[in-house]
Amino acid sequence: MVITIDGPAGVGKTSVAQILAKRLGFKYFDTGAMYRTLALVAFEKNISPTENVLLGKLALSLPISFHENETGLKVFLEKRDISKSIRRPEIGMLASTISQLKEVREAMWKLQRQLAKKAKKAVFEGRDMGTVVFPKAQVKFFLTASPEIRAERRWKQLKAMGKEVSYKDIYESLLKRDKQDTERVISPLEPAKDAIIIDTTALSLKRVVEMVLKYTLNKLGGLWDEQSGRENRDER
Repeated sequence: MVITIDGPAGVGKTSVAQILAKRLGFKYFDTGAMYRTLALVAFEKNISPTENVLLGKLALSLPISFHENETGLKVFLEKRDISKSIRRPEIGMLASTISQLKEVREAMWKLQRQLAKKAKKAVFEGRDMGTVVFPKAQVKFFLTASPEIRAERRWKQLKAMGKEVSYKDIYESLLKRDKQDTERVISPLEPAKDAIIIDTTALSLKRVVEMVLKYTLNKLGGLWDEQSGRENRDER
């Protein structure tokens, strides 16, 4: 069983996906972090975005893992905690650039489907989860918000991490990232035809989670017990 949450940067999809997964007892996967991890590796190894074959091979063998604790989700590259490093604006832009490569995209799709098969019950958040990676997902969401609000959220997030960045730089970077994501030839950012679209501009995180959880439980038709995180097979 797979639930997908797609959308551009700063709409709150990471927070919503994490909470939803926890409430349902599902495994959570941040696919944006996977592309950012590859971008970080490329950045540190000085690998050019034009080396598509090499980047595709790196993506297939990426030693990434996710670990949750009381402070939230941690992303590791082997034993190194890269949770903060991959959130740097320049890494985000590089991730958007290399994600346009056919070899990288196909390698990531393969890895993500393998993770879903192993997890059995998962929430995947990203930019093409409901359209390309899991077109038959049982429940799909697409979150959106105004560029100004999204830039403000990302600025506050980075500031909380101790990063000194200006709102103006974040806003301009976000617009550039949006352009790259929506105009790329391979798997452009767009809502799946059967996705529920939620504008989070004026909504609190709590409200968005309530909406997503309510729709998910309704869509599953009472076949899921939120308290136990198990399927109600006797109600089928």
